[in-house]
Amino acid sequence: MPPRSSDDLRGSFIDFWRTRDAHLQPSSSLIPYNDPTVLLTTAGMQQFAPYFLGRETSPYPRYVSVQKCFRTSDIDEVGDRSHLTFFEMLGNFSVGDYFKNEVIPWALEFVTEHMGLERERLWITIHETDDEANEIWLGTGIPQQRIKRFGDEHNWWGPPGKSGPCGPNSELYYEQGPGFGCGFPEDPPGCDCGRLEFWNLVFMQYNQDERGVRTPLPAKNVDTGMGIERAAVVAFGLKSIYDTDLFRPLIDAAARLGQTEYGRDDANDYALRVLADHARAMTFLVLDGVVPGNTGRESVLRRIVRRAILYARRLKIQSAFVAHMVDAAVARMGDHYPELRSDAVRIKQVLSAEEELFERTLSAGVTQMERLIGETRTSGKTHAEGARVFDLFQTHGFPVELAEEMLREQGLEFSRAEYDDAFAAAREQARKGARFLQQSATGVGEFGGLPATEFLAWTSTQSDARILAVLVEGAPVRDAPTGARGKVVLEASPFYPEGGGQVGDTGRISTDEAVFEVEDTQLDGGGHIVHSGRVESGTIRVGEPARAEVDVQRRDRSRRHHTATHLLHRALKDVLGEGTSQQGSYVGPDSLRFDFNYQRAMSPEQLDEVAAIINDRGMDDLPVDWEIVPLDRARQMGAVMMFGEKYGDEVRVVSIGDYSRELCGGTHTHHSGELGSVLIAAEHGIGSGKRRIVAYAGRAALAHLRQRLETLESLATRVGARTTEELPQRIESLLEEVESLKRELQRRQQQQAHASAGQLAARARDVRGVKVVAEAVSGASRDELERMIDAVRQDLGSGVVVLGVVVDGRINFAAGVTRDLLSRVRAGDVIKEVAARAGGGGGGRPEFATGGGTQPERLGDALQHAFTVVDQALSSG
Repeated sequence: MPPRSSDDLRGSFIDFWRTRDAHLQPSSSLIPYNDPTVLLTTAGMQQFAPYFLGRETSPYPRYVSVQKCFRTSDIDEVGDRSHLTFFEMLGNFSVGDYFKNEVIPWALEFVTEHMGLERERLWITIHETDDEANEIWLGTGIPQQRIKRFGDEHNWWGPPGKSGPCGPNSELYYEQGPGFGCGFPEDPPGCDCGRLEFWNLVFMQYNQDERGVRTPLPAKNVDTGMGIERAAVVAFGLKSIYDTDLFRPLIDAAARLGQTEYGRDDANDYALRVLADHARAMTFLVLDGVVPGNTGRESVLRRIVRRAILYARRLKIQSAFVAHMVDAAVARMGDHYPELRSDAVRIKQVLSAEEELFERTLSAGVTQMERLIGETRTSGKTHAEGARVFDLFQTHGFPVELAEEMLREQGLEFSRAEYDDAFAAAREQARKGARFLQQSATGVGEFGGLPATEFLAWTSTQSDARILAVLVEGAPVRDAPTGARGKVVLEASPFYPEGGGQVGDTGRISTDEAVFEVEDTQLDGGGHIVHSGRVESGTIRVGEPARAEVDVQRRDRSRRHHTATHLLHRALKDVLGEGTSQQGSYVGPDSLRFDFNYQRAMSPEQLDEVAAIINDRGMDDLPVDWEIVPLDRARQMGAVMMFGEKYGDEVRVVSIGDYSRELCGGTHTHHSGELGSVLIAAEHGIGSGKRRIVAYAGRAALAHLRQRLETLESLATRVGARTTEELPQRIESLLEEVESLKRELQRRQQQQAHASAGQLAARARDVRGVKVVAEAVSGASRDELERMIDAVRQDLGSGVVVLGVVVDGRINFAAGVTRDLLSRVRAGDVIKEVAARAGGGGGGRPEFATGGGTQPERLGDALQHAFTVVDQALSSG
């Protein structure tokens, strides 16, 4: 019985193969398990690859599955009537069990008896060498004229990545008739016979390695794939996958949000198809654990969310809409994928947060565009400045298509010629940047023989370029696999290499199959911009085209700090004098450090004045411009130069309005107002005549202030203050209490010392008519020892006192002599001899001396020796 819906078709396929002893295998995740060569799951066979390769033993010989798949190569084409990203692949698989003789007749049986297709409208393609498949198809009754042979381009499948199982295939086409277009390999362009490929039978016989070498698999296998979306088109006689019941509910949901109808306007229809496809795609990606980001599969999700937002705007959908489209996707797909319903709240939270983030980015650009539109209309012109539109794209990432649409709504256009000129000027500046960069490079570096990298960091944060070289563990390689750490050099790079105090950029370099996470960027001696990092997925290969993308948020934080550094330098000269000059700097995303010459600590008033100047210049929103000029011209302009620095014939001058002008090769904001607040957090000395300022700009300043406030609040809680405002008063009160307690402690210690002194004095021994005390005490500090010595001397009236105490495994000694005996006995001489007895030494004044010993077990012997030392001193005196 022919299916009545896509759900019927899915169920019919599963039942057909289960009656042939196939095990129903659940769909694997869109995130490939244990296969770093593939970004996302693209085929039903991927989870069975270990069985096909013989690396694992399959628990079943036959399988049937409905696999979630995602195709990234056609994202920009989605919106027409045929391309999509997410799709469901109906598949049946044999692991060393049935092969061509069985699967071909079964496939014909399913499409004719269970899908209701007419045998006379079927066309078959096979590999040009596959005589066996040809004979089997003939045996089913398909005439030879409907069986066509083609080469590897059309009838060889796989591997799904750079390596893996593969083999010849046989594809089934259905002739729908005129008006349906054509996709048959041998037909000329413009053919309208309506032959649509809908099922691929792959005879998995080989494994292909990354060099392209094919070796036979341990057993012959079968892997078939039929996208349910195309199968529904041929089963129900539809013209497009978007006419199927898999997409129409989502298209209708988007149409309601846009207050339009599908089929009334081609442009609107295109946008509605984008929203329908991307809603399904983003919903399933998040379901399987992908979150929006800047690398790998995370960037794919971010890309389709943002593309959906742009097309929603074309439908005049201004409010948050993503959650509504997720609801539509869950409602349509939730019966077959019940996990969608249980995880719907989280999916909407993740995607709505990304929607809000991009809307903020767009809002900044929209504000600038509205200003441009207003200025254009006020001037009476019909064309806005193309250079301004390019600047919006370059600075804010504002889509050119959206700018064009906003202008068109106001009956305006923008000058494409000016846009192209601005683009060309940016490229020329990049070439100048490369020449400027070359002046900083000496020698050849690790990549000698390669041309210098084209430097794009002043004008771009992303670019396309070919990979010129890859290093792993210091050695050049042709490719680097997942997990390898190394270095990559491109023809051109938007990454800023560390220099001029500014840290190197981070980000990613991606190819069709791989992602390289850039953790640092440096300039080598040969003018090559060297990207260091790790291969996150796939294999990076020399010679492949790549997309280089800087971490824009991190770059923005660094350039704010760099522009703030220039303002700080100028402000220091204004406050401390023109002789103040830079001695070093650090410019990063987290903070800035600025070293300068100054002989003493800056006063709080001076620091406040410098901070006020910087923030005032920020609020002035001064333009930040740069140009490359001859060195003599830079001197005439009054540009600040680093003393002792060697410059080339041409230099880059960065100007902040008329306030600051310096030679600099770093990245900067476009206006000083982008800095936000600038906070000077510390000023201290780092050497003779050198000082250092640590400061924060923008969000970093807010984060530092927040941290300080949290510290104050924590401190207030600990000391019992109700608010941070009460903290000074509470601390003052606590300090007074501490001082009072110190005085009380000292009084009691003195009382204790006097009490102990009396006991010690009572135990004095007579040595040649002189009272001598040599005793061990416990728990006394050095200060307490001194107080005890004084107290005992006072009680004795005349005599010699030696005390010792063990602290942390060492002995502290102290000795005191009353004034009347100083001509005969010296405390320093006594302590030196006593301490030596315990493996130490000491000395001091005649009336008082201290020492130490390293052998605490000899404390008693050392103190006993004190009587001998005093006796000898008295006898010789």
